[in-house]
Amino acid sequence: MISPNLIKILLIDDEPDICQAWSMLLQMEGMEVVTAQNGEQGLLKAQSFLPTVVLCDFMMPVMNGLEVCRAIKAQPRLHDVPFILWSAARDIENDGIADIVVAKPIHIDVLLSHIQTALDSRS
Repeated sequence: MISPNLIKILLIDDEPDICQAWSMLLQMEGMEVVTAQNGEQGLLKAQSFLPTVVLCDFMMPVMNGLEVCRAIKAQPRLHDVPFILWSAARDIENDGIADIVVAKPIHIDVLLSHIQTALDSRS
């Protein structure tokens, strides 16, 4: 198991309240969290922050979560970063692009389990 204080989460969601609440919860678990309000901002932050996991909403303006995932995974320095796509929408056609797809709302323990699974699959 990877120590939580070594986990850097990039949280991309267009809902400021969701970013604030989840950022706080993940930080309480000892993780470093950076947030972005849209896909373009998320791409820029991914390049400078170099997260260990990306947690991204599916339904966003400008770029949806799958478009963000494709763009991040197309970058050599970020290619292997696990990508968790989350959404209130059901039956998202992921086509294997994101590593894990989860439905909102989600309990913190379930999300933490998905983060650990994503990290374990990387090693």
